[in-house]
Amino acid sequence: MRLTKQFILLFCFLDALSRHSYAQCAIQGKLVDTLRAPIAFNPVGLLNFKDSSIIKGVMTDINGNYCFEGLKKGSYRLQISAIGFNTFYSDKIEYDSATAQIIPDINLRSNGINLNEVSIAAQKKTVEYKNGNVIVNIEGTALAMGNTAYELLSRLPGVTVSDGNISIQGRSGVKILIDGKLQQASGQQLMNILKSMNASQIEKMEVLKKPPVKYDAAGTGGMINIKTNKLKIVGFSGSVFGNYSQGFYGNPSGGFTLNYKGRKINFFSGFTAAQEWRRINEDFNNDFDYNSITTSVQTKNTIKEHHHSETYNLGADWFINKSNSIGIKMNGAFGMGNVDNLSTTKFSDVNAGYQSMELNSQKPNPWIYPEFNINAEHLFDTTGTALRFSANYNPYWDIYAANFDNHYFDANNNNASIPSIFKTSNTLTFTNSDALLDFEKEFKKEFKLETGIKHTYQEMISDYYLKNQNYTTGDYIIDTTYSNVLNYQQNISAIYLNLTKQYKKFSFQAGARGENTVINTVSQSNGLGFNRQYFNVFPLASIDFKKSDNHTFSLSYNKRVNRPDYNMFNPFPTFINSLSVHKGNPFLKPEYSNDFGFNYSYKTWMYQSVNYTRLVNAFMGYNSQNDSTKSSTNSAANLKWADIYSYNLFIQKDIFKWWSVNLNASVFHVDGKGIINNQPYRFTYIAFNPNLYSRLSLKKGYSIEVNAFYLTPFLEGIYNTKSRSSVSMTFKKTFFEEKLSVALAFNDIFWGEVRRTTIEYQNIKMTGLQTFDTRRINISINYNFGKLKVEQRQIKDIEPEGKSGK
Repeated sequence: MRLTKQFILLFCFLDALSRHSYAQCAIQGKLVDTLRAPIAFNPVGLLNFKDSSIIKGVMTDINGNYCFEGLKKGSYRLQISAIGFNTFYSDKIEYDSATAQIIPDINLRSNGINLNEVSIAAQKKTVEYKNGNVIVNIEGTALAMGNTAYELLSRLPGVTVSDGNISIQGRSGVKILIDGKLQQASGQQLMNILKSMNASQIEKMEVLKKPPVKYDAAGTGGMINIKTNKLKIVGFSGSVFGNYSQGFYGNPSGGFTLNYKGRKINFFSGFTAAQEWRRINEDFNNDFDYNSITTSVQTKNTIKEHHHSETYNLGADWFINKSNSIGIKMNGAFGMGNVDNLSTTKFSDVNAGYQSMELNSQKPNPWIYPEFNINAEHLFDTTGTALRFSANYNPYWDIYAANFDNHYFDANNNNASIPSIFKTSNTLTFTNSDALLDFEKEFKKEFKLETGIKHTYQEMISDYYLKNQNYTTGDYIIDTTYSNVLNYQQNISAIYLNLTKQYKKFSFQAGARGENTVINTVSQSNGLGFNRQYFNVFPLASIDFKKSDNHTFSLSYNKRVNRPDYNMFNPFPTFINSLSVHKGNPFLKPEYSNDFGFNYSYKTWMYQSVNYTRLVNAFMGYNSQNDSTKSSTNSAANLKWADIYSYNLFIQKDIFKWWSVNLNASVFHVDGKGIINNQPYRFTYIAFNPNLYSRLSLKKGYSIEVNAFYLTPFLEGIYNTKSRSSVSMTFKKTFFEEKLSVALAFNDIFWGEVRRTTIEYQNIKMTGLQTFDTRRINISINYNFGKLKVEQRQIKDIEPEGKSGK
């Protein structure tokens, strides 16, 4: 420990010596003690005067001098804590972006207490509401302990997750961002990424209902931006964490981070590993009407999922001078999944030639997802003129294999037919790359311009085969009907412009994003394919009126798109089991949304919004049933239109200083119409989704957090889904001046996350019950180390894509 402290002081000393000029300081000054001696190597926090959020943190040099560079026009204040001194808060500091502010020497007063650690901290609210978006701060809360990013999604206000499908206030087509970067992966690939991301790596999650035009236009349901932890600690810092979760099975996980933040260089690294076992029980009842005979089919599935994943990240930022910086980053994940399913299907008659069927299947899924990023930034001045560049290259590799062993029995449980044994494999090779250039300029009179260009390229090669086993010889023979190699390429070129203007009590924003999309697909097996090209403009406009500090009103409009991905396009069937296949639709059109919104906020604790969204070519998944073979095919189609009306109420209130409550309630009405499976289809439903989050901060480092949600019955495509709910509670205790945290969590206490569904659609009559391994007990331990700590309450909501942070 003594050696570690010496290394930290050495690096702080070398870092401070590198400061040779303060000519470009926006705000500067000096720290001294009661004897006028300089206070060296001490952190200084710069706060936003209005809401006390920390803007930056720097450290004094050997002479006690501090310097803040690259600040925008605004009102600030200083917050300083030091060993043995009272915490100091400065008066209001006005900075006009042109004239440097030299602060008189700050004389810190002794408090007679000797601390082992210096800290600047500002308590942040767990849930915040800004510009119609909901922000959930994960870092430092019990949510960060023992969860994955995927598990946190269902705890976000207004967000529902069902079978991997994510929706916001009844709107599907939600896209996931990680640090502002759109995730090109979908389906199981996206689930692998989210499940491998430990919540301790996450700073906050932003539910963006109206994303700015600098982001991709994809996502008719909005976006969820997962912002990972940034370096806010001067000197060496890091953490070690571990978690054990017990449900039907026990799941361990753990990892570490190690970082260094200096004046010229940032270095960050981390590693996590997790094992996960989950149990799913399914009961389905189907009726098949064929030749005036109704056959009832009962299927029971006992599914055991096992996944192990490892994630890593390694990167560095080099601040070349006051105007230029460059960063590199390498991160990714790799793992192995397997799904074992023991299925029993019973028939009410023997028209199929047997009375029952038993299926034993295994679906191994090895995967590797590396990601590489390079980024750079140039600051032209201190008024906010900046040019940013970022490029990403992500070569993904996946294998979805499956072994199916089907046995058929008569009423006496004797073999009624030759077993059907076959195996499938789908090797996916992805190449995802993109590059962007962003420019922003702040003019006088509170006018701002943002513009940029971006190009995204995605290529996917799917090599799928099916092999049937010869029961006599045991040899596997390829079935060319169900074997194919598909090549899918997508190029998207984009340009955007956004203007914002503040005039008295009004704020105006107008922007547009143009995207040209080119899609090429071809089957290497039979040469069939198709090409598509289309150009769209996606406008965004908003007007805010701040009547007073208590009342703010806002009107907004934006347009977005949801493009079919490679899974939805691929027309070649892939087997789910022996009686169910998935088949894509190559004729799917892009889905477009036009969203109109009105927001009203009262003081800082109540927010209300009303939205209307018109979806054109709305996507809808559906099943088609073959009554003679008792099989079904899953596919997707475009509805002609769908209308979504929603009302949202958000209340954030501190009942006492130690007790905060956040309530988010959404009501949404959905109405749609179109042609599905060659027949007219019309649907309508209303749903209510309240979320509650409460935090009690008790004495001696104890805290209690409660998270609950309820979702009324609603319609998921053709599935009528009954209500479900969840209540989770976490007890947390901190030790050693909050360096060590221990949490005990009880998730889904009443086991309410059960999915009950019915289908009455065309010739399909089905009921289903699915129970998941969601009722669990978690115990988590997290230890943070680092000599100098600066905790940040909030930072800029929308950061440049790919930038690793400063």
